This record gives sequence, C-alpha cells and structure tokens, in this order.
Amino acid sequence: MSEKHVTPTEVVRAYARAKSRADIPAAMRFCHPDVVFETIPFRAVATGWDEVARQNTAFLRTFPDYGVELEYLVEAGELAVGAGTVRATMTESLVGIEPTGRSFALPFACHWTVRDGLIAHERFFFDFHQMCEQLGLSTEAAAAKFTAWRERAEEAAR
Repeated sequence: MSEKHVTPTEVVRAYARAKSRADIPAAMRFCHPDVVFETIPFRAVATGWDEVARQNTAFLRTFPDYGVELEYLVEAGELAVGAGTVRATMTESLVGIEPTGRSFALPFACHWTVRDGLIAHERFFFDFHQMCEQLGLSTEAAAAKFTAWRERAEEAAR
C-alpha cells in the first residue's frame, strides 16, 4: 500500500493549527529533526527539534492565546508562502520583558520549506515596532532585552 502524498500547504496548515492550540508536541511532529526556525523581528534563530520546541514553548507561555489566521497559503515545489494576521495577549514575561496584559493583532508573512513531508525551515516576518506599540512596550527597551537574550544564548553555547 502506498502512502498518501502530503503537500507542503497541508503540512503547514496542520502545523499552524497545532501551534494555535499551543500544542507544541503536535506542532513539532510536522518538523524535521534539523528544522531551522527564524523569527526575523526578534533576530532569533533556533536550530534543531529541541531548540525549536523550547523557543516555541517559551513564546506560547508568554502568549497562550496565540492564533494565526491565514489569508493565503500557496506553494511552489518545496516552498509554502503565506500571510495573514497573528493575534496574541502577553500574559507572562519574555526574554526579561515584563508582561503588559495587552494584546496585538499584526499582519505577518511567512515561508516554510517542506522536505519529505516535514518543515525543514520556517522564516517568520512581522513588524516588531507595531507589536511593541500594541503591547505598550518601548521598542528600544524590548530590542535591548532581545539583544541581551541572544548574547546570553551565544555565551551559553560556547
């Protein structure tokens, strides 16, 4: 019996549904063991299943009602490209930024490379300044917290 071919857009939709339920184990089942996850506004790159799962867990602990509304999702070979709106409320701290209890609704764009039915690379784009403004945060102060977080992570990796 042959396996059903799963398209990149089907993989991404299933991954997005799991992530929007804050179900990290389910979301990670759609990721390659060597997945690379880039959050461009945070200048954050996570590599490998464990690091990506940790980063997603921390993000969803901070924003437990995180949800994605896809306006479109198209594919070209192994690449899926989508855009829509991401919504979330900041209820816990993130990289030392204290929670504000406020929400954001931001347009986003993302592309995923899907190989052998698994996400191998995700690159996520949204407006950092707009996120900070909606959350009631100083963009400069938040950027400094992310810089310090990246530096601590680099130091720990050495």
